[in-house]
Amino acid sequence: MRNKTRLTILVMILSICAQNTITWANTHNLEEISVTAQKYEQDPQSVPISLDHFSEVQLEDSKINNLFDLLTFSPNTHMLERSCEHIVVIRGISPFRGCTYSPAAFYVDEVSYPLHYMQNIELFELERAEILKGPQGTLYGRNAESGVISLFTKQPGNQVKGNISADYGNYNTLRTIAGVSGPVIEDKLFLGLSGMYYSTNGYVENIANGDDKAADKNRASGRANLRWTPSESWDISLLADFITADDHGGESRVLSGPMATEPHKNRRDTDAFLRQDWNSQTLRAKYTTDTVKVVSVTNTLYQTLEKVNDADLWDNPGMKAINPIDMTERQYSQELRVSSTYDSPLQWLLGAYGFIEDSHFDYRYEVLSANSIYMRPVTDVDTNGYAFFGQATYTMFDKLHLTLGLRFDHQSMEGDLRDDVKKVRYSKDLEFNEVLPKMSLSYDIDPDVMVYASAAKGYMVGGYNWGLTGTIDTFCFDPEYTWNYEVGVKSKWLDNKLMANLSVFYISIDDKQVSELHPTIAATTITNAAEATSKGFEFQLQAKPLSCLDIFGGFGYTEATFDKFNATVWNSTGTALTTKNYEGNHLTYAPKYTYNFGAQYTADSGIFARADFLGTGPFFGDAANKAEQSSYMTVNLQLGYKTNTLDFVLWMKNAFDEEYLTFLSPFRQSMVGIDGPPQTFGASLTYRF
Repeated sequence: MRNKTRLTILVMILSICAQNTITWANTHNLEEISVTAQKYEQDPQSVPISLDHFSEVQLEDSKINNLFDLLTFSPNTHMLERSCEHIVVIRGISPFRGCTYSPAAFYVDEVSYPLHYMQNIELFELERAEILKGPQGTLYGRNAESGVISLFTKQPGNQVKGNISADYGNYNTLRTIAGVSGPVIEDKLFLGLSGMYYSTNGYVENIANGDDKAADKNRASGRANLRWTPSESWDISLLADFITADDHGGESRVLSGPMATEPHKNRRDTDAFLRQDWNSQTLRAKYTTDTVKVVSVTNTLYQTLEKVNDADLWDNPGMKAINPIDMTERQYSQELRVSSTYDSPLQWLLGAYGFIEDSHFDYRYEVLSANSIYMRPVTDVDTNGYAFFGQATYTMFDKLHLTLGLRFDHQSMEGDLRDDVKKVRYSKDLEFNEVLPKMSLSYDIDPDVMVYASAAKGYMVGGYNWGLTGTIDTFCFDPEYTWNYEVGVKSKWLDNKLMANLSVFYISIDDKQVSELHPTIAATTITNAAEATSKGFEFQLQAKPLSCLDIFGGFGYTEATFDKFNATVWNSTGTALTTKNYEGNHLTYAPKYTYNFGAQYTADSGIFARADFLGTGPFFGDAANKAEQSSYMTVNLQLGYKTNTLDFVLWMKNAFDEEYLTFLSPFRQSMVGIDGPPQTFGASLTYRF
């Protein structure tokens, strides 16, 4: 019945499209948008990179509330979502278990949010979002190995405008947003203020004590932007924001064996929680002349995280264990760029970047039932780095574009680990120097069709195994590298009423960072013991057959597998170490395919309707490929009324209550996982002025 209903909705959408194809010649077009994927404004159809872009209107119409939502609309992207872990996987490139950094870089207003703990923030008051696929190390540096996600917030101007919205749904879910901006001094000084509050009881029940708020969330964010334009050449902004979260993290459940529970239920004897606070201040200055544009971005960022997990995942009083984590992160960064603005066959950009990063990790494994602490590694990591980069594009015959880019990236790290329980302490300094090239060639077949080919090197920085006590030999690991080879075509048709893009890629991964057991001390360590490849394609489509109808979709296929990985693991009885050959196994959290398809109807009268079909192919939660999530599809529906000043929308996400997991992994002799959201529904009201 569920599949039949889905098919009915799909047929209805296609029928509307088929009945109205005769109107393609009318004067309506796809929305125009500029992107800054290469750090200056361009038409996305002219950029020789596979990318997805979302305007302010598209983000609101799609009801994208966080990064997890955003990625479901981008082919070949996926997120491992587990409490505070928000690891982005693009084109199958995933990190090791317990990593600190994601292989996909994440930026907000051109500022790096370096740790993956920062990445699944609540999204509000955005001007646009961009997802770049493939290594972007030349312009973005370290940890842009698989791609880059960039968010850009709204900028204040001469027009006084604002909005307030309230969204309420089941599970007592409330999300409110308010924003106002305008001139303090006309044409000179502008101010923007915005805030967001989100709370929900969550959808997980702890059946040990009847607590149906075991995974509730309470989050708030605020942002201020003071913008000064003293002349036509200068544009200076001082941005400040804060984020606070007080969540209960009781989401994990045992999937198999005698301790297994039903979806969205678990059995715990520990009140798990997650508390995060961070703030960021950014000074961004732009100076533009007829020949050059100079951009300076100065930032300071500070985050604290406090987390407690139920380590045994059961309410057995004879074995009550927790693993608390306390973390602080402070970052200072400075980027300076100079790029050409004159009309010439040669367009160029030069830049320099520097940063200081201080990280503190305090991890404990406590067996409360035995009143003992098994381990407590406390690790401090001081990192500083700098980079010089440049990129130039030369156009020949007004059609052929050759782009060359190069970056020198330096990073020094000082790591110190002490464990007073195990009575060990050791430290080690690391230094990495990398050259990251990029080359692309694109050709304009006509003004609306461009083909391209590119090659780029990616780089995932080395670091420290801060979470477990081992030896000095298990404390560090080296960088991992990728080479991405890509060909693609970008096209517009029917006077910009239809857009169709296709890219095909092949990625080789060397010195892959993996998690395995040390062969002599049986401690979990991170090694560079694997090689892998990822290959596939992405297809994106947007169409506007009617002024009131938008059709959109995308499909991505990825085959990401180990070419070499002889892992040290426990044998089947857990009594001795053995070696397993994982050659041919799939990389973790790398879905075989992802897709999105939808249609939106917006009448002149204000009637609004939308349906989105979001699919994810099978993936594995471990390198042994024992923990498998089968393919699944969710359906989101909206119906309402929208005008320039007022919106009222009824919405439903995961309309058919599809069961799936956002995280899964072997756990002792069974499996553990986190369920994706069930069916949720509600209403939203927005007023604009």
